[in-house]
Amino acid sequence: VKVRLFGIKLKPAHLTIIGSHCLGLETLLRLLREEKPDTSFKVVSTGSMGGLAALRRGLADLAGIHLLDPETGQYNISFIKRYGLEGKTALFRGYLRRQGFLLLKENPKGFKGIEDLLRPDVKLINRNRSSGTRMLLDFYLAKLAEERSLKLEDLAEKIKGYSWEVKSHSAMAMAILQGRADVGLGVESAASLYGLEFIPLATEQYDFAVKLDRLEKPAVKAFLQTLSSERFKEILKVEVKGLLPTPETGRRIL
Repeated sequence: VKVRLFGIKLKPAHLTIIGSHCLGLETLLRLLREEKPDTSFKVVSTGSMGGLAALRRGLADLAGIHLLDPETGQYNISFIKRYGLEGKTALFRGYLRRQGFLLLKENPKGFKGIEDLLRPDVKLINRNRSSGTRMLLDFYLAKLAEERSLKLEDLAEKIKGYSWEVKSHSAMAMAILQGRADVGLGVESAASLYGLEFIPLATEQYDFAVKLDRLEKPAVKAFLQTLSSERFKEILKVEVKGLLPTPETGRRIL
Protein backbone atom coordinates (compact mmCIF):
# COMPACT_ATOMS: atom_id res chain seq x y z
CA VAL A 1 0.00 0.00 0.00
CA LYS A 2 1.40 3.38 -1.00
CA VAL A 3 0.84 6.28 1.35
CA ARG A 4 1.11 9.86 0.18
CA LEU A 5 1.68 12.56 2.78
CA PHE A 6 -0.04 15.89 2.20
CA GLY A 7 1.18 19.15 3.68
CA ILE A 8 4.69 17.89 4.28
CA LYS A 9 6.01 21.39 3.56
CA LEU A 10 3.70 23.08 6.06
CA LYS A 11 5.52 24.85 8.84
CA PRO A 12 4.17 26.13 12.17
CA ALA A 13 3.52 29.86 12.39
CA HIS A 14 6.32 32.03 13.70
CA LEU A 15 3.87 33.73 16.10
CA THR A 16 0.78 32.21 17.74
CA ILE A 17 -1.71 34.59 19.34
CA ILE A 18 -4.74 33.23 21.19
CA GLY A 19 -7.13 35.44 23.12
CA SER A 20 -9.41 38.43 22.73
CA HIS A 21 -10.46 39.63 19.29
CA CYS A 22 -9.56 43.27 18.62
CA LEU A 23 -9.33 45.49 15.56
CA GLY A 24 -6.30 47.13 17.16
CA LEU A 25 -4.52 43.78 17.11
CA GLU A 26 -5.38 43.41 13.43
CA THR A 27 -3.84 46.84 12.79
CA LEU A 28 -0.71 45.90 14.73
CA LEU A 29 -0.27 42.67 12.76
CA ARG A 30 -0.74 44.52 9.49
CA LEU A 31 2.13 46.83 10.38
CA LEU A 32 4.25 43.91 11.54
CA ARG A 33 3.60 42.12 8.25
CA GLU A 34 4.75 45.21 6.36
CA GLU A 35 7.95 45.38 8.41
CA LYS A 36 8.58 41.60 8.55
CA PRO A 37 6.90 40.10 5.45
CA ASP A 38 8.40 36.66 6.07
CA THR A 39 6.82 36.36 9.52
CA SER A 40 3.73 34.13 9.67
CA PHE A 41 0.95 34.44 12.26
CA LYS A 42 -1.70 32.20 13.72
CA VAL A 43 -4.49 34.13 15.44
CA VAL A 44 -7.32 32.38 17.31
CA SER A 45 -10.14 34.38 18.92
CA THR A 46 -11.20 32.59 22.10
CA GLY A 47 -11.76 35.49 24.46
CA SER A 48 -9.38 36.74 27.13
CA MET A 49 -9.72 33.81 29.52
CA GLY A 50 -9.27 31.36 26.68
CA GLY A 51 -6.05 33.18 25.85
CA LEU A 52 -4.70 32.83 29.39
CA ALA A 53 -5.65 29.15 29.41
CA ALA A 54 -3.74 28.72 26.14
CA LEU A 55 -0.68 30.40 27.66
CA ARG A 56 -0.86 28.09 30.66
CA ARG A 57 -0.93 25.05 28.37
CA GLY A 58 1.91 26.37 26.22
CA LEU A 59 -0.27 26.66 23.12
CA ALA A 60 0.35 30.36 22.47
CA ASP A 61 3.20 32.84 22.51
CA LEU A 62 1.01 35.70 23.66
CA ALA A 63 -2.59 36.64 24.37
CA GLY A 64 -4.60 39.85 24.08
CA ILE A 65 -6.62 40.31 27.28
CA HIS A 66 -9.01 42.82 28.87
CA LEU A 67 -10.31 41.31 32.09
CA LEU A 68 -11.94 43.50 34.72
CA ASP A 69 -11.52 42.45 38.34
CA PRO A 70 -14.84 43.51 39.92
CA GLU A 71 -13.30 43.60 43.40
CA THR A 72 -10.48 46.03 42.59
CA GLY A 73 -11.78 47.72 39.44
CA GLN A 74 -8.39 47.02 37.82
CA TYR A 75 -7.64 45.16 34.62
CA ASN A 76 -5.64 42.02 33.85
CA ILE A 77 -2.90 41.79 36.51
CA SER A 78 -4.92 39.80 39.04
CA PHE A 79 -5.92 37.30 36.34
CA ILE A 80 -2.27 36.51 35.59
CA LYS A 81 -2.02 35.37 39.20
CA ARG A 82 -5.41 33.65 39.15
CA TYR A 83 -4.39 31.48 36.20
CA GLY A 84 -1.15 30.39 37.87
CA LEU A 85 0.95 32.40 35.41
CA GLU A 86 2.73 34.67 37.89
CA GLY A 87 6.47 34.38 37.35
CA LYS A 88 5.84 32.65 34.02
CA THR A 89 4.19 35.43 32.06
CA ALA A 90 5.00 39.07 31.36
CA LEU A 91 2.32 41.69 30.81
CA PHE A 92 2.80 44.51 28.31
CA ARG A 93 0.61 47.59 28.25
CA GLY A 94 -1.59 47.82 25.18
CA TYR A 95 -4.16 50.59 24.78
CA LEU A 96 -7.53 51.81 25.98
CA ARG A 97 -10.76 50.70 24.29
CA ARG A 98 -14.19 52.29 24.48
CA GLN A 99 -16.90 49.69 25.00
CA GLY A 100 -20.59 50.35 24.55
CA PHE A 101 -23.81 49.22 22.95
CA LEU A 102 -23.88 48.63 19.19
CA LEU A 103 -27.18 49.37 17.42
CA LEU A 104 -28.55 50.07 13.98
CA LYS A 105 -28.13 53.66 12.80
CA GLU A 106 -30.82 56.03 14.05
CA ASN A 107 -31.52 53.56 16.88
CA PRO A 108 -34.96 52.37 15.67
CA LYS A 109 -35.83 50.71 19.00
CA GLY A 110 -34.98 53.84 20.99
CA PHE A 111 -32.47 51.94 23.13
CA LYS A 112 -31.04 54.16 25.88
CA GLY A 113 -28.98 51.98 28.20
CA ILE A 114 -28.49 48.72 30.02
CA GLU A 115 -31.96 48.69 31.62
CA ASP A 116 -33.49 48.49 28.14
CA LEU A 117 -32.03 44.99 27.77
CA LEU A 118 -34.98 43.90 29.91
CA ARG A 119 -37.51 45.12 27.35
CA PRO A 120 -39.34 42.25 25.59
CA ASP A 121 -38.94 43.92 22.18
CA VAL A 122 -35.12 44.15 22.47
CA LYS A 123 -32.97 41.17 21.48
CA LEU A 124 -29.39 40.98 22.69
CA ILE A 125 -26.48 39.23 21.03
CA ASN A 126 -23.91 38.32 23.67
CA ARG A 127 -20.19 37.53 23.66
CA ASN A 128 -18.80 34.15 24.70
CA ARG A 129 -18.32 33.41 28.39
CA SER A 130 -14.51 33.47 28.28
CA SER A 131 -14.38 36.98 26.82
CA GLY A 132 -13.59 40.18 28.67
CA THR A 133 -16.55 41.87 26.99
CA ARG A 134 -18.90 39.28 28.48
CA MET A 135 -17.35 39.84 31.90
CA LEU A 136 -17.84 43.59 31.50
CA LEU A 137 -21.51 43.18 30.60
CA ASP A 138 -22.08 40.80 33.51
CA PHE A 139 -20.35 43.29 35.83
CA TYR A 140 -22.91 45.97 34.96
CA LEU A 141 -25.80 43.52 34.91
CA ALA A 142 -24.83 42.35 38.40
CA LYS A 143 -25.08 45.95 39.60
CA LEU A 144 -28.51 46.25 37.99
CA ALA A 145 -29.59 42.95 39.55
CA GLU A 146 -28.47 44.13 42.99
CA GLU A 147 -30.52 47.31 42.62
CA ARG A 148 -33.56 45.11 41.95
CA SER A 149 -32.77 42.60 44.71
CA LEU A 150 -32.14 39.87 42.15
CA LYS A 151 -29.34 37.45 41.40
CA LEU A 152 -27.49 37.93 38.12
CA GLU A 153 -28.77 34.57 36.88
CA ASP A 154 -32.38 35.59 37.52
CA LEU A 155 -31.92 38.92 35.76
CA ALA A 156 -30.24 37.23 32.79
CA GLU A 157 -33.28 35.01 32.30
CA LYS A 158 -35.32 38.14 31.65
CA ILE A 159 -33.01 39.29 28.82
CA LYS A 160 -33.95 38.07 25.37
CA GLY A 161 -30.87 36.67 23.63
CA TYR A 162 -28.60 36.60 26.69
CA SER A 163 -27.59 33.00 25.97
CA TRP A 164 -26.84 33.68 22.27
CA GLU A 165 -23.05 33.93 22.05
CA VAL A 166 -20.55 34.91 19.34
CA LYS A 167 -16.75 34.99 19.53
CA SER A 168 -15.92 38.34 17.95
CA HIS A 169 -17.06 41.94 17.72
CA SER A 170 -17.33 41.53 13.95
CA ALA A 171 -19.76 38.61 14.27
CA MET A 172 -21.83 40.67 16.70
CA ALA A 173 -21.91 43.65 14.35
CA MET A 174 -22.99 41.49 11.40
CA ALA A 175 -25.84 39.96 13.39
CA ILE A 176 -27.14 43.45 14.19
CA LEU A 177 -26.76 44.64 10.60
CA GLN A 178 -28.67 41.59 9.37
CA GLY A 179 -31.52 42.23 11.80
CA ARG A 180 -30.97 39.03 13.78
CA ALA A 181 -30.32 41.06 16.94
CA ASP A 182 -31.03 44.59 18.12
CA VAL A 183 -28.09 45.29 20.39
CA GLY A 184 -24.77 43.96 21.65
CA LEU A 185 -21.97 45.17 23.88
CA GLY A 186 -18.86 45.78 21.79
CA VAL A 187 -16.04 48.15 20.94
CA GLU A 188 -16.55 51.52 19.29
CA SER A 189 -14.10 50.55 16.55
CA ALA A 190 -16.47 47.78 15.41
CA ALA A 191 -19.42 50.19 15.39
CA SER A 192 -17.44 52.61 13.24
CA LEU A 193 -16.22 49.90 10.86
CA TYR A 194 -19.71 48.48 10.27
CA GLY A 195 -21.65 51.75 10.28
CA LEU A 196 -23.52 51.16 13.52
CA GLU A 197 -24.73 53.47 16.27
CA PHE A 198 -22.68 53.45 19.48
CA ILE A 199 -23.77 54.26 23.03
CA PRO A 200 -20.71 54.39 25.36
CA LEU A 201 -20.64 52.32 28.54
CA ALA A 202 -17.02 52.01 29.73
CA THR A 203 -13.36 52.53 28.85
CA GLU A 204 -11.24 49.44 29.40
CA GLN A 205 -7.58 48.41 29.31
CA TYR A 206 -6.46 45.98 26.59
CA ASP A 207 -3.02 44.43 27.25
CA PHE A 208 -0.81 41.63 25.97
CA ALA A 209 0.32 38.70 28.13
CA VAL A 210 3.49 36.98 26.89
CA LYS A 211 5.08 33.73 28.08
CA LEU A 212 8.49 34.47 29.58
CA ASP A 213 10.12 31.61 27.69
CA ARG A 214 8.94 33.12 24.39
CA LEU A 215 10.27 36.64 24.91
CA GLU A 216 13.42 35.96 22.91
CA LYS A 217 11.62 34.52 19.91
CA PRO A 218 12.31 36.83 16.93
CA ALA A 219 8.60 37.05 16.03
CA VAL A 220 7.64 37.95 19.61
CA LYS A 221 10.37 40.58 19.81
CA ALA A 222 9.21 42.06 16.50
CA PHE A 223 5.60 42.12 17.76
CA LEU A 224 6.58 44.00 20.92
CA GLN A 225 8.74 46.44 18.98
CA THR A 226 5.79 47.23 16.71
CA LEU A 227 3.49 47.62 19.73
CA SER A 228 5.79 50.23 21.28
CA SER A 229 6.48 52.07 18.03
CA GLU A 230 5.29 55.64 17.47
CA ARG A 231 4.01 54.58 14.05
CA PHE A 232 1.58 52.09 15.59
CA LYS A 233 0.36 54.65 18.13
CA GLU A 234 -0.27 57.28 15.47
CA ILE A 235 -2.05 54.88 13.11
CA LEU A 236 -4.17 53.54 15.97
CA LYS A 237 -5.36 57.05 16.86
CA VAL A 238 -6.16 57.95 13.26
CA GLU A 239 -7.49 54.71 11.78
CA VAL A 240 -9.25 52.86 14.59
CA LYS A 241 -11.98 54.81 16.34
CA GLY A 242 -12.36 54.20 20.05
CA LEU A 243 -8.86 52.76 20.58
CA LEU A 244 -6.53 55.06 22.47
CA PRO A 245 -2.77 54.53 22.95
CA THR A 246 -1.24 55.84 26.16
CA PRO A 247 2.30 56.89 27.17
CA GLU A 248 2.67 53.35 28.58
CA THR A 249 1.73 51.52 25.37
CA GLY A 250 4.33 48.82 24.73
CA ARG A 251 5.85 49.07 28.21
CA ARG A 252 6.25 45.96 30.36
CA ILE A 253 4.17 46.36 33.51
CA LEU A 254 4.53 42.87 35.03
